[in-house]
Amino acid sequence: MHFKLTQEMKQRIIVYSTSFIIAILFFTILNKFKDIKRAIQFILTILFPFLLGIGLAFILNNPQKWVEDRLLQNIPMHENHKRILSTALVFILTIGFLILFFSIIIPNTIDSVRQFSKNVAVYSDTLIGYTKDFAYKLNISEKQVEQMLINFDITKKITSVVTESIPKIASYSYGFVKGFINLILAFVSAFYILLDREKLVKGIKKLNYSLFDKNFANYLTLWTNDAKTVFEQYIVGNIIDSFIVGVICYFGALVLKLPYTSMIALIIGVTNVIPVFGPFLGAIPVIIILCLIDPFSALIFTIFIFILQQFDGNIIKPIVLGDKLGMSGFWILFSVTIGGALFGVVGMFLGVPIFALIYAGVHDYIQVRLRNKKITINDRAGTID
Repeated sequence: MHFKLTQEMKQRIIVYSTSFIIAILFFTILNKFKDIKRAIQFILTILFPFLLGIGLAFILNNPQKWVEDRLLQNIPMHENHKRILSTALVFILTIGFLILFFSIIIPNTIDSVRQFSKNVAVYSDTLIGYTKDFAYKLNISEKQVEQMLINFDITKKITSVVTESIPKIASYSYGFVKGFINLILAFVSAFYILLDREKLVKGIKKLNYSLFDKNFANYLTLWTNDAKTVFEQYIVGNIIDSFIVGVICYFGALVLKLPYTSMIALIIGVTNVIPVFGPFLGAIPVIIILCLIDPFSALIFTIFIFILQQFDGNIIKPIVLGDKLGMSGFWILFSVTIGGALFGVVGMFLGVPIFALIYAGVHDYIQVRLRNKKITINDRAGTID
């Protein structure tokens, strides 16, 4: 059987190959040239509250438009006043929700961590008992086991982690204050962005078409729209999805009467934002902790988290995220692996949207070039007249 590549398949191969090469070069340059990496990190640190404000504006944009266009539609009021009122209402509700949420989750999580710290010695003794039983079944002498435990010294290692964290409370407090100030700046930035979003878009568009020729400006416009889609569908969607998973995990752990409910839900919810590996990164430490307390509880949790992840992957994620990235499972795995290898957990989370933007950039460039040449690609094999 003779296999022929269609024009669309050829175009996909070119786009993916070029995206792959650009992604590798991008991550390699950042990894090799430490000064560039530090400069980018410094710039991002300075701009962080404003970037966070842009992110908040994206998240609150649709709710704000709904309040303005639907809720305040029939109220006799000037358009500018409607915009101010709708934006203020959305921000008040958002801040109120965040205060309510954190006032519930933070105290419970602190109590869970404090209780866990108190029981570290008991859990390490339990782990030592499991180790001795396992070694006995493997015909390893008790003397060898004792020597191994002395060398490893589980209790000392865990206790040192807890005790070393205490002197860092001052730095944690400074980080909290700095984060709080950044959050205030982010909310203020988001408020002004939502108030004047049409003017901002118009200004950016004017700047774009005044600086660059029409073809390149069109390309940047297409890429910006793709970046907006990636942000809304992936980053915002992932955060919402992880929040839903964390809430379900919290109530599920309550129903199953598992210990450290808030801590478990927080770990599962936070790690769920990481594609592919996130559920494992969150579930494995929780299962280990539960094994030290009650192996049956660990088994129950394992079954529960497996069902929850299936529910998330097949129902929640398709509804919240959709399928707007246009990336196969292989490229998602590739992006997560490369991003994680270079930038750790943050890289695992941001690797997918960065690669999606690179892919979108290459794809849009090809589309603009084909449009300028007045070429339409069809599915049929062969050349184009």
